[in-house]
Amino acid sequence: MKKLTYYLLVLLIVTTGIHSCRKTTTSCSNSLDNNSCTDNSITIDTNKINRKVLVIGIDGFRSDAMQESITPFMYQLSQQNNVFYNNSHVVEDYTMSGPNWSSLVTGVHWCKHQVTNNNFNDNQLDDFPHFFSYIEYADNSINTASIVNWTPINDYLAHSYADHAPETSINDAEVYQLAEDALVNQNPIDPDVLFLHFDDPDAAGHGYGYSSNVAEYVQSLNQTDLYVQQLFSIIENKRSNGEDWMIFIVSDHGGDGTGHGGGQDNEHIINTIFYAQHTTLSFSESCSSTQADLVPTILDFMGISSQAFNCKTDGISIIN
Repeated sequence: MKKLTYYLLVLLIVTTGIHSCRKTTTSCSNSLDNNSCTDNSITIDTNKINRKVLVIGIDGFRSDAMQESITPFMYQLSQQNNVFYNNSHVVEDYTMSGPNWSSLVTGVHWCKHQVTNNNFNDNQLDDFPHFFSYIEYADNSINTASIVNWTPINDYLAHSYADHAPETSINDAEVYQLAEDALVNQNPIDPDVLFLHFDDPDAAGHGYGYSSNVAEYVQSLNQTDLYVQQLFSIIENKRSNGEDWMIFIVSDHGGDGTGHGGGQDNEHIINTIFYAQHTTLSFSESCSSTQADLVPTILDFMGISSQAFNCKTDGISIIN
């Protein structure tokens, strides 16, 4: 019986396909004693520290809406060999924006950073800070920037550590324009590590419904796909000038109906997307990822090894 089960499992894996990932579980344990993470030493790989990172955050991206007819650029991107793509990326147990963006930028799950809602009350973010803190501590000449539609990301997470993190409310078109101005014209900063957040898909989902059958949600994703394509074009120009960039596309949750709260058992809410793209590096073939994996992958790519972060993190790098 065990042998039959094994063969059926192998058959399932083989027939699932290269670009389809199996769901993993989020292991959330708050057993860490912060007093055990007192070593603040950082080692730097000088061959990697000048690498650069773009993180494109898309709020409320339900993974089954990532279709060629809706997001043609991201669909084609998912088919490329130099891309890590997971369409069943593991979100946090609390399926709201606050807990998930917190996990994405801190590298730990909710039970450590203790952000369980969008109010950020009673959190432990001082103990589990934004990944910018580790980068700045390693080399404060690295320019870090966070440009977001949903301002709590900068208010509560990035502001204390970023070189540039405007806290004024802006729309997605302005997020793109400010990102383009920074990347192309170095105004007001020439970012080495840039975090972006687009919110229109989530707004359309709340207003009309999270579904590939809802015209407003489809239109918001189609427009976001154009922003992503334009950002990739800018980075490709920089790569052609010798800069070494890695690009991530991440999301906080999906959605069902017009909401996404309390959706631990709803596949439309807990399934979202995770991309990592680089021209030459290869990625893990395990085809699984959680919100906590973004930060260790960024630090690994940049050659930054923080003993404090390594002690605290719940994630792993997806770079081979």
